[in-house]
Amino acid sequence: MRDRGRQTLPRTRLEARHDALSRVSPQVGQLDEAAFGELMGEDADAAVALLADLAATTDPLVRAQARKLAARLFVRAGRLGRTSTKGYRRLEPGRAAGEGDLDLDLTFEVAQGRPRHADELIARRWSAPRRALCLLVDHSGSMKGHAVAMAAMAAAAVVLTRSERATTSVIAFAADSLVLQSQSEARAPEALVDDLLSLRGKGRTDLALALRTAALELAREPASERLAIVLSDCRATAGGDPLQALGGIDRLHVLGTNNDPDSVASGRALASRARGRYVSATRFSELRDGLLALLD
Repeated sequence: MRDRGRQTLPRTRLEARHDALSRVSPQVGQLDEAAFGELMGEDADAAVALLADLAATTDPLVRAQARKLAARLFVRAGRLGRTSTKGYRRLEPGRAAGEGDLDLDLTFEVAQGRPRHADELIARRWSAPRRALCLLVDHSGSMKGHAVAMAAMAAAAVVLTRSERATTSVIAFAADSLVLQSQSEARAPEALVDDLLSLRGKGRTDLALALRTAALELAREPASERLAIVLSDCRATAGGDPLQALGGIDRLHVLGTNNDPDSVASGRALASRARGRYVSATRFSELRDGLLALLD
C-alpha cells in the first residue's frame, strides 16, 4: 500500500478536473465541509469524485481533512440497512442440548441402536447457511476520482456485512491483485476506505487473475456459499479469459462501471456464466441501489 499511495495530485490538476474545487476548498489548506455537504445534495457524483481526489492532493492539510470526511461519508453510505446471510434456512443435525426436534433415526444410528447418555441424542434445528463474500474492485488505468469513491463506498458496504455467519474479503486488481482484507481477518471499514483512497489507476486489467485470487480467499473459511462481487468495467486487457477462471466461486455478481456496449456485454456474460446478476453502477445512487439488491 505504501508504494501504491505515493502519487499525489497538485491543485492545478484538481482545478482542471473539478469545477467545484474553489467552492469546497477556497484556498490552500482549507476544506469547507458545509460547502461539500451542499454539493453532495446537488450532485453526489461530482461531490464524491472531488472528495476522492482531495484525499490524494499534495496539500497535506486538505488531504488529511478529506480523508477523515471520506471515511465518515463512505462508511455511513455503506450502512445499507437490513442485510442477511442471503438465502434460506435449513434443518441441520447436532447434539440436542435442549434445542430442536429429536431425530430418533439418526440418534439410534449414532448410538448404535441404544443411546445411553443425553449427549448421544441428535436433534435437528433450523440454521442459516454460512456465506463467504469477496469484493473485487478494479484499480486499473481507468480508476480516477469517481471510481475511487465508488470502490471505497462498495468496500465499506461489504465489510459491514461481516458477521458470525458471513466472512468478507476485499481485493483491488489491475495487472496484479492486492488483498486489502483477507477472508480470515476483520478490519475497520474506515481503515479499508483509507487504503482505497490511496490507490490510483494503474496499468492493465487482469480480471482472470483477480478471480483466481478471490477463489483462494473464499476457500480460507468454511462456507455453504462462496460469493464474489466485481466492481469493474470488465474489460480484461491482460491475462487469460475471465470466463475460464471461475473455479471455486459459486456465484458472481457484476457491478458494471461503464455503459459502453462492449463493457456491458462482457459484464453480463461474466455474471451469466457464474449464475449471478449484472447491475449497472455508473452513478453513486446506482451503486447504492445495486449493493442493496445484491447484499440483501
